[in-house]
Amino acid sequence: MAKHSIVVDVGTQSLRGIIFNKKGDIIHTAQNAYQPIFKGAHVEQDPRTWKDTLIQTLQENAAYIKENKLEIDYMSVTSQRASIIPVTKQNKFLHNAITWQDRRSYKQCETVKRRMSMDTIYEKTGLRLDSYFSAPKILWLKENKRDIYYEAHKIIGAQDYVTKLLTDRFVTDHTQAARTLLMNIHTFEWDDELLKAFDLDRTILPDLVAPGSDVGHLTDFISKKTGLPSDIRVILAGGDQQTAALGLNVLTEGTLEANIGTGSFIIAHSEKPVFDENLRVLCSASAMPGKWIVEAGLLTSGNIYEWFNREFYKESTNNKHRFETVNKEVDASKPGSNGLVLIPHFKGSAAPYWNPLSKGVFFNATLEHKRGDFARSILEGIAYEMSENIDLIEQLVGYVDNIHAAGGLTNYKTFNQIQADIFNKAVSVYDSSEATAIGALMSAMVSTGEHKTFEAAFKALRGRSNVNTFHANSENIPTYVKLKRTKKHLYNSLNDAHIYDYMEM
Repeated sequence: MAKHSIVVDVGTQSLRGIIFNKKGDIIHTAQNAYQPIFKGAHVEQDPRTWKDTLIQTLQENAAYIKENKLEIDYMSVTSQRASIIPVTKQNKFLHNAITWQDRRSYKQCETVKRRMSMDTIYEKTGLRLDSYFSAPKILWLKENKRDIYYEAHKIIGAQDYVTKLLTDRFVTDHTQAARTLLMNIHTFEWDDELLKAFDLDRTILPDLVAPGSDVGHLTDFISKKTGLPSDIRVILAGGDQQTAALGLNVLTEGTLEANIGTGSFIIAHSEKPVFDENLRVLCSASAMPGKWIVEAGLLTSGNIYEWFNREFYKESTNNKHRFETVNKEVDASKPGSNGLVLIPHFKGSAAPYWNPLSKGVFFNATLEHKRGDFARSILEGIAYEMSENIDLIEQLVGYVDNIHAAGGLTNYKTFNQIQADIFNKAVSVYDSSEATAIGALMSAMVSTGEHKTFEAAFKALRGRSNVNTFHANSENIPTYVKLKRTKKHLYNSLNDAHIYDYMEM
C-alpha cells in the first residue's frame, strides 16, 4: 500500500491538515479557522485555538484516513513566525500569544538600541531591530508582566507550541529561530551577546534543530484524541515563508518568489548571508539546511482586501463566493483606480520603511470614485509596496525577470495581471497555490531520503503542474510608474512631517 503524508500548516487565520500522496497530489484537506484579537497596536491569539483546531483538524484527517484505509508515514509541520507564547513545563499557556503582527514593543526596541547598535544586531541576526520580531515582545512581557515571565518555563512560537502538543518536546528549528533576533545567522546558534542586550535568559528558549529534523513521534495524548497512530513521525519543515520558497522552486540564486497571504513576502535564495547597508531587507535561515534567504515583507496585504470586502460588501454573505462582487467591481475599475492610491500600512510597515507607527491611507479620493476603485486601489497599493521590495532585493542578488507567485490572492487573475504590470516582470502562478504545504512536504521527503535533493523533490511534486504566466501590459506601465512614485512621495511626506508621531498607536 502506497503511503501518504500529512502537512500541518499553522497559519494566521486558520490551521490546516493536508493529506498528500507521494506525487504531491492533495488527497484530503481539513481546515479550521480562527481570528487573532486586534486592539490598537496589540494583536493577540488565545493559544487554545491552536490546540483545539489542531485536534479537530487531525480528527477530520484521521476519519478520512480510516475510511479510505490509508497509511501515513510522517507528518510535516510548518507555521507562521515571530509570535510568542509563555508556557509552563506542561505546555500550559500563561498569557495569550503575542502575534507577529503585534507592534506594542517598539519602545523596548529603543531600550535595546542603547545597549547594542542596530548595525551590530543586523550583522549578527540578519534582522532589523523591530517590534515585528520575537525578542522585543519577550522583553515587553518581562517588563510589563514580570510574574508571567518568571513563571514561564519556556517562551515559544506557534510552531513550537504545536510541536510540543504533537511530540512533547520543546524544540524549534533554525528558520523560526532566525525570526527572534536572538539567533546568530552565521552559526545558527543562540547568541549570548544578543541575549544580554535584550536582558533575557537562555533557559526560556527551546532547543535548536536544523529544518527538516525528525523530532519524534505523536504522543499518546494526540493519538487518542485524534485517532491517528502514535508511530507517525513528526518533522519540522520550518517557517511558512521559507517552506513556500521551496514550493515555488526558489532553490538557486537568481530565483525570487512573491507569496501573498495575510501579509506579503518577497524572498530570494542565497548561498551565503547577504546584507543591505541600509538595513531594509532581511537575511534569514532557509528551509534548506545551511542555506539562506533574502526577504522583504508587508505586514498587511490579503487581510486588507478581506477587511474591505467584509466591511463594505456586506451583501456578499455566501462564504464560497464572497469575493465575487468585489472582484467584479475591481475588474470594472481602470488600471490605476482612477488615480486613487493606497498606502497599505494597516498595522505599521515592515520593509522597506520599517515604521511601526505608519497607518493605512487612501489618497486622492473624489466624489467620482466608486467602491470598486477603492477595492482595486488596495490590490495596487499592495503591489506597489511589493515592487519596492523587489527593487531592493535585486540590488543585492541581481536582476530577476520572472516572479514565482503564490498565496490566496493569486487565485484572482486580475491581481496577477496587476502584479505583472506594476513589477514590469513576468509573474508565474502554479495551478495549485499550496506553495507552503508543498514546500513542507519537500522538506520531509529530502530529510527522510525519499529524494536526494530539493530540486529532485520539486520535480517529483511540481513537474506535472500547469504554470500560468502573466506578462506586463505595456499600456499600463506608465500609469503604474507614476502612481508608484506618488505612493512613495506620499509616505515620505507624511513621515518627514512627523504626522505618524502625533497619532496614537
